[in-house]
Amino acid sequence: MSGQAHDELDALRSGLPWHERRVADVMLRLYASTVSPAAILQSFRRDGLTARDLAQGISEVQGRMRVRIPRFPGIEQGSCDWSVYMTLDHLVMVNTAITALIHAICSGHNHGAEIVMEDVKPHEDAGPDRIPALEAAVERYTEVVERLGTLRSREHHPHPWFGPLAARQWHAVAAIHNRTHRAQIEKILRRL
Repeated sequence: MSGQAHDELDALRSGLPWHERRVADVMLRLYASTVSPAAILQSFRRDGLTARDLAQGISEVQGRMRVRIPRFPGIEQGSCDWSVYMTLDHLVMVNTAITALIHAICSGHNHGAEIVMEDVKPHEDAGPDRIPALEAAVERYTEVVERLGTLRSREHHPHPWFGPLAARQWHAVAAIHNRTHRAQIEKILRRL
């Protein structure tokens, strides 16, 4: 199988076009290496708490309504028909997993745990309890990252799309992930 054909097969598995995944990989590594962990944390918090605020402004019926949106960079096709609450549920799961992962990498206790895409798929019946759950996940993430400081680590942990990442790179993933799904919620709300 040629290199490009292999990349295209990987993209089908990841849900992102191979060229988009490659650009995202380069941008994520650049972001992690040029922006301070404190500035990345500000972005993480801003987008996570904005997602929470957007969800607080709608009814439970609207929050549970699945809405199809056009796919945009960073979003898999299979994620384009979620509800606001499903999106929050996904954010809670991913932010919780990355919090534990960054702590493990920085403390040298990375025991080879793996974040599998299927494990962070949202529950269809996600409800308004995801609003305070997201706030709690953002606050817990903030506490851990502030305590760990510069996020220096020798260890790396594999990302399903981007391969082995150090703690600072996982931190960048978390911020970009919050931004992407905050934008997804905004797109869902425009279609309600």
